[in-house]
Amino acid sequence: MSKSKAKTLKGLKRGYVATLKTKVFNFGEGRHKYEVYELNGPKMDKPRYFVDELSVRMFVNANETETALTKSFENAVKRATSKSERREMQAAKELSELVPDLEVTVPAAIRDSQATRPEDTDK
Repeated sequence: MSKSKAKTLKGLKRGYVATLKTKVFNFGEGRHKYEVYELNGPKMDKPRYFVDELSVRMFVNANETETALTKSFENAVKRATSKSERREMQAAKELSELVPDLEVTVPAAIRDSQATRPEDTDK
């Protein structure tokens, strides 16, 4: 008898390996078997488990994008010509991390309730 080959995902970034495994999990209703994808990679500290192929691909792309952005920022800081330019770039990065994302969508009801209209103000 030949040993069956585990199903692996093709087309992932270099170094990442996702294999389909059957694991037993307890989600409050007893122990049941589930088919999950186990993802291992060079930039991961431990294996991660996903329920579908799309989640695996999205995680790998997000992880690679974050790494690429960090690397490009470090290279830009190294290429900066003056010390003050380096400090300014570092401060801009830290400020963007501290300030929450300004592109937050506000529900229309809240926006309208907090808006002031010209006819509401006393002259």
